[in-house]
Amino acid sequence: MSDFSTYRFSSTNNMIQNKELYSSARSMDSVASKTLVSGTGPNMIGVGIFFQQESDGKVYAKTVVSGGSAERDGRVRVGDVLCGIDGRDVIGEPMSILRSILLGQEGTSVVLTFARAVEEDGSDGNGNDLGKTVVAKFDVDLIRGSPEYFARMDSARRHEVEIQECRQQLKQALAEEKEIADEIERAKRVLQLERGASARREKELEEMRAAHAREVAALSDACRRAEQARRESVSRLAPVQSKESDMTEELSRMKEKDRLRKEYVEELRKRHEEEASRLEMQLAREQRARREDQAARLEVERELAKAKVELKREAEQQRAAAEQDRAQRERAEALRKRFKDLVDAVETVHGMHSELEEASRASFAEFTRARAGGAV
Repeated sequence: MSDFSTYRFSSTNNMIQNKELYSSARSMDSVASKTLVSGTGPNMIGVGIFFQQESDGKVYAKTVVSGGSAERDGRVRVGDVLCGIDGRDVIGEPMSILRSILLGQEGTSVVLTFARAVEEDGSDGNGNDLGKTVVAKFDVDLIRGSPEYFARMDSARRHEVEIQECRQQLKQALAEEKEIADEIERAKRVLQLERGASARREKELEEMRAAHAREVAALSDACRRAEQARRESVSRLAPVQSKESDMTEELSRMKEKDRLRKEYVEELRKRHEEEASRLEMQLAREQRARREDQAARLEVERELAKAKVELKREAEQQRAAAEQDRAQRERAEALRKRFKDLVDAVETVHGMHSELEEASRASFAEFTRARAGGAV
């Protein structure tokens, strides 16, 4: 009897004798009668049970279909006798009537009432075993649908969870984008104070910016390809179960591509760190050189008679530095706009490649910190 502890039994008598198997007694808490769906058209679906009717009119569950509604519920067993459908007593009804009542539109529900013979334990006061076989009735609420239908429903739920995760990751990406924008603004202020940078350092920084722009473009293209691959994989989600294996293989290829991109981004980050270290050392050397130049200029200033030509050349250098600073601010602004365009494109990605995007932003942050550190 422990197997039926969760079933709803008749309120008149939870356990009834074998001779009451075909009685019309109903459970008082069973689901109310519904409008019965009749017909045997192509859209009529069952609940994953093959029934068989014996010569005496008894209809019992012969086979429980794997992956069907009955198997997913887990309570119906082979040999259980069908007594009612949606509150209607069907004992003695022919199979044609049962089929017209049981079949319905995919996704609708139906309540089946079954009877099952069980062993009842008991004893009298003298220790004698009085166990006997009784019949228990129980109701099972099942959903009409094929195994492919339930597989599609499970797949849809999994995709909904993935979409929710993508939305959360997108919110985090927007917050990080704001932090990067603040970092760019700080870098711009540092660049405004840095007016004495040499031409060679400017050339190297420009080359590094161009290389970074190419890398950002490559990452953007990779994101577009990933989004296209994701859309193609979603479009291949058809109501036919046979296409599921193709989707699994495509997902494996996408994961492998994502792993290769992660390795590429990690290598790119290491190169940026090495380049930042090199630039810091070069900046230290240039700062020492600038201090020496400043001492030389102080010495020259004491020789006013010889400083006219030098002062004129220094003024021209200041104008050139101002022009270079203006050009550098324009390049920084263009870089910020390109980065914003990249973030707008990434917003359409639903999370399958969020780690790649985070790695890209981390690489860019390392670059800006290295540039800011070099500016100081």
